[in-house]
Amino acid sequence: MGIITDLHRLENENEEQFIFRLGSAKDSGILDMSWEEIATIINSEFRSDESEYRSEAAYRKPYQQAKRYLDANAFKTCKDEDSYFKELQIQKQDIRKEKQKLFDERTALNKTLRENARIEEDLSKLERLIKENGSTTLPLVNNFIASADNDLFICLSDFHLGIDTDNYFGKYNSDIAANRLSQYLSKIIEIQKIHKSENAYVGILGDILNGEIHFTTQLENRENVTEQIQKSAELISAFIYELSKHFRSVYINGVAGNHSRTSFKDQVLRGNRLDNLIPWYIKAKLDHLQNVIFIDDENYDSTIATCIIRGNEYLMVHGDWDSYSESGVSKLVMMLNFKPKGIFYGHLHRCSYDDIANVKIIRSGSFSGTTDDYTISKRLSGKPSQMVCVIDNDGIKACYPVSLD
Repeated sequence: MGIITDLHRLENENEEQFIFRLGSAKDSGILDMSWEEIATIINSEFRSDESEYRSEAAYRKPYQQAKRYLDANAFKTCKDEDSYFKELQIQKQDIRKEKQKLFDERTALNKTLRENARIEEDLSKLERLIKENGSTTLPLVNNFIASADNDLFICLSDFHLGIDTDNYFGKYNSDIAANRLSQYLSKIIEIQKIHKSENAYVGILGDILNGEIHFTTQLENRENVTEQIQKSAELISAFIYELSKHFRSVYINGVAGNHSRTSFKDQVLRGNRLDNLIPWYIKAKLDHLQNVIFIDDENYDSTIATCIIRGNEYLMVHGDWDSYSESGVSKLVMMLNFKPKGIFYGHLHRCSYDDIANVKIIRSGSFSGTTDDYTISKRLSGKPSQMVCVIDNDGIKACYPVSLD
């Protein structure tokens, strides 16, 4: 028999520890005994009554199971009690941290939801007030317009409302803009009478606000952006209301311009433009008028609007993303994968008409003319003007560049 330090139970050694010590000694070759012999020793050490003696299998099998788990490193994370409890403490702290994070996230989310709910409620209240004001100040009009073979497309582009300039090249401010819009309305009614046009399509082509995109723009503004939005929305609402008296239906759609960006061009998404608030206001203000209809549901995005006139599709862009050229038209047509009947532009402040591969491109002018620092510096001279087009089943029948004083 090999050498073993002690075949008796050690002080404070329990039965399982004793079994495991002897079994390990046997497996390592230190103890040269059979399990029957080992069982005899264990029984004598832990059982005084022979009737309670157990067979060798009662000791061998539990030992082999324990050794199998030990060899599989099942107890490697529990090297000793101190390290085990330290690990439990760390895990408990991690759980507390995660619970606190979850609590903070839930608190922040609830705060955001409350703020969003307040904003939505405020917007709903504002919309209700605008509707009530519109139905009170702009009463319903009973008009009869006979059926006709043509409609008018009315451009509204580049008002640059908010700017205040007075120099050798001209004078412009919000009061002059309101006066020119009144002139424009009179010219439109004249054109409608000449052609006996049935419906009006109003294309809002961007830069209605002057915005604050450049330092020089900010210096030339008389009204801040909030005032620009309010005045623009009120002016165009009144303009469309008057149109509704002279046409069977007035359809409205449009795009935003670069001047209403909320930041620099490369620091803001293309759709984040304040011009987009104007149609929202007009829609609420004129909600009670049955013959004023917004047709913005089918727009490709906030920079490309569309409308169907007499069975043909026309596009509206501002012109900052789509150049008024053969190249610009080609890119737009290829991206949309279809060929429109015509494309309406703003942006460059001068009325123009051209035909590119049987796609009519029409550019409207501006209300401000050549009065601001940018147009003067770039030598972009042009008289204040807008564009009106007569459209029938075959397409654009006539274009009227309307000069404004």
